[in-house]
Amino acid sequence: MSRFLFFTILFGLSLSTIGCKKNKTKPEDSFIKIYDDQNGNKHFNPLGITTSASNDGYIVLSAYDGWRIHLMKIDNAGEFLWNYELPSQYVNAVPNLIKSNGQNYLVCMDAVGLFTYILKIDESTHTTTEVSNFPNVLYPTYAFNAGSAIYIQNYDRLSIQTGIHKLTTDLTTITQSAGLDIFTDVEERIVNHVTFNGKRIPFFVSVTPDNNHIVMNGFYNYSFSLVFLDQNLNFTGVYNGAGFNGGLAAISTSGSSGFALARFSYDNLYYNPNASLNPTTIDIAESIPAQGQSELDAQKPVLIKNISIGEVQYKAYLSSTRSNQLVLSLYHLGGSLVGKKYLGKNIPLTACDFIQTEDNGLNILVQAKIMGSFDRIAIMKLSKEQLEEIPN
Repeated sequence: MSRFLFFTILFGLSLSTIGCKKNKTKPEDSFIKIYDDQNGNKHFNPLGITTSASNDGYIVLSAYDGWRIHLMKIDNAGEFLWNYELPSQYVNAVPNLIKSNGQNYLVCMDAVGLFTYILKIDESTHTTTEVSNFPNVLYPTYAFNAGSAIYIQNYDRLSIQTGIHKLTTDLTTITQSAGLDIFTDVEERIVNHVTFNGKRIPFFVSVTPDNNHIVMNGFYNYSFSLVFLDQNLNFTGVYNGAGFNGGLAAISTSGSSGFALARFSYDNLYYNPNASLNPTTIDIAESIPAQGQSELDAQKPVLIKNISIGEVQYKAYLSSTRSNQLVLSLYHLGGSLVGKKYLGKNIPLTACDFIQTEDNGLNILVQAKIMGSFDRIAIMKLSKEQLEEIPN
């Protein structure tokens, strides 16, 4: 689609922060750029952002009008380059792009058969190429590159199981699979998730810091649970959620043995930036110590990643407040809070993803609600200097 444009809002109109330091940031280094469809009637849900294969910009993955798939490329300054709406047979892109062997891939689903496709993003032609499809892997929900293998999580509506599949790094062959019994039909929840009808479910797959276990968030044993598997995909332990109303919202490895995590219980969010989890335990998620975050909206995504400011590594939590702002919270790897920055006050924003830029700033992918009803893709750029102001 060629009818795609953007407009820029300078940060002076749209950011607030704790503190009163003088802002020396150049306007071109920090901004919000909102990418607007001139048709005006599409609703976009941004999913993920990653560096382009050619290292000259960023690829943004989004859903629109429910489960349809949209790709966009921007340059390093956030300028729009091209976009591509995938054919209608491809739907339900999982909310992260996979980088393998220097190329970017997306995992999605067939609109009729519900099975999994893997597509390579071709930046030269502004299209995608089908790499593989897996007829027995229904309803893909997440994908993760562990370095030596790719993992795809899915929901199998026939066996009523959460599936996990290990793929070769060329994404063409499944080498191992396993299933976890849910014991109750959750297809309606899955359909609502993939069509953006209500709260999105925080599925994810990762590995433990020692790389000995796979850790994944998904449906298991009548609940939404954090499950540990060994390298052969055998079950080793679980932190069971409170039915479907509690569990882990996000997780990231921290140091050599810990995790930074967020958990939810009904409408409340809790943070623990340095948690110890036992991959062979059987416990409940609410037993994990965590501090309540009453200002945050538990219905919206929480993102946890590592970022560097100067020579220091931090755990960065990005989330959305109940008043439709964003809050970026930085923690030392040991777990202590070092500062927060509140983003947005004129336009309702929802956190979707973020990535550190080559100039040591931060590109934050958000959904911006324009005039109260038009959901648009937006990039919020924080400069290196603005990041340096956050730690106290």
